[in-house]
Amino acid sequence: MVTDEDLDRFVRENREFIERMMSSRSGDLFRMPAAAAELTKIKSEKFFRETAEALANPEVQKHFMMAGLEFMAGLSALVKMSPLPDYVKEAASETGSNVRQTACMNNKDCPVKNKKKAAKAASEECAE
Repeated sequence: MVTDEDLDRFVRENREFIERMMSSRSGDLFRMPAAAAELTKIKSEKFFRETAEALANPEVQKHFMMAGLEFMAGLSALVKMSPLPDYVKEAASETGSNVRQTACMNNKDCPVKNKKKAAKAASEECAE
């Protein structure tokens, strides 16, 4: 471990060298805040760009959509089992149906859509 005496001796022996180093770097001290700000800006932009890309990732979006659909299914089941008037239960059921239809319309791999396409193709084939 360096003692105060060791440090004082080093400064005395290397005073000229230390002064030259400090005078050549004095301009850098004034440029450092601007450089730090620029570095912070670059790193922040990179962080936000990568975060946006992660959120927009199709795999991530698929999981969020599935979670949303599961949540809606849970609410729908809750409404069906609750002691609410029938007109409220019907409205909730229609909302759930609309959610499923919208999700299917926006999903190229929707099993219901694929079944309908297969049925339509089969009926067209039979008509020929």
